[in-house]
Amino acid sequence: MGRTALVVGASGFLGRAVVQRLRADGWTVVGTYCSTPPSEAGTGNGGHLPDRTTQFDFWTDDLRATVTDCDADAVVFAAAVEYGGEADTGASDVAVAFEQRARVVAEACADRRFVYVSSAAVFDGTEGRYDESAARSPRDEYGRRLAAMEDAVTEHCEDAAVVRTSYLFGFAGGTLDDRLARTRDRLRSGESVAYFTDMYKSPVLVTEAAGAIAALVDGDATGVVHVPTPRVSVYDFHCEAMRALGDDSELVERDEIPPDMDVAPDTSLSSERFDDLVGFEPTGVGSALRSQLSD
Repeated sequence: MGRTALVVGASGFLGRAVVQRLRADGWTVVGTYCSTPPSEAGTGNGGHLPDRTTQFDFWTDDLRATVTDCDADAVVFAAAVEYGGEADTGASDVAVAFEQRARVVAEACADRRFVYVSSAAVFDGTEGRYDESAARSPRDEYGRRLAAMEDAVTEHCEDAAVVRTSYLFGFAGGTLDDRLARTRDRLRSGESVAYFTDMYKSPVLVTEAAGAIAALVDGDATGVVHVPTPRVSVYDFHCEAMRALGDDSELVERDEIPPDMDVAPDTSLSSERFDDLVGFEPTGVGSALRSQLSD
């Protein structure tokens, strides 16, 4: 009998890649969207669209009905709900309101295999190369919301894994990520663009992040798992990516973080668990993009 996965946030950048990977692995996939549905699902869609879609709003809807309706064996939460979009929840404190909604989501998935996609923004970036045992230290509301969702998952879901990534890039559903697309468009119009040489990430190809998520969906590992890729500066990331895409990186200029700018200088990740649980080595920026272009 076939297995059904519910992908929350299936119309998003990572969500599209997760849908495609799970379908390739033989799952029937139901995908949710908040305001913009994916294109009409069905045969001949190249595998990046769900078999069925349904609307879901994190701030107003109870996910339990959707989980029950599709009889999901597993749920992947890849929606970027931490970026705001507050509705009239009846709570005066937005942080409290988010924690309440996070608990509702976790409780709805408490009896299923659940994979929540978090990020390195739970760290303040003062150290870098964070592994799974590192203490969380969010520096902004986005990071605090990620931590709140992680806490809700840990408290209410016994069969759950939390995946953290640092910087998603590449093509999903034939579309280049917004970050690299903006750089490419500016370079092609003859504009220069500057990036920090002293800000570090662990960029991961979106399809490889989806592969890691699919492996965890199919497994029984619980707790936090980092997707570790080589630590690279934001400047070098964009230079390598532009060269791989066939664009001239000469207009990518060097910059440094201003002393008065409150940003995380190093959210690179390492892992004590990835090799054993997922079983592949993430690819570097240039070779990862070239592999997608050659497919």
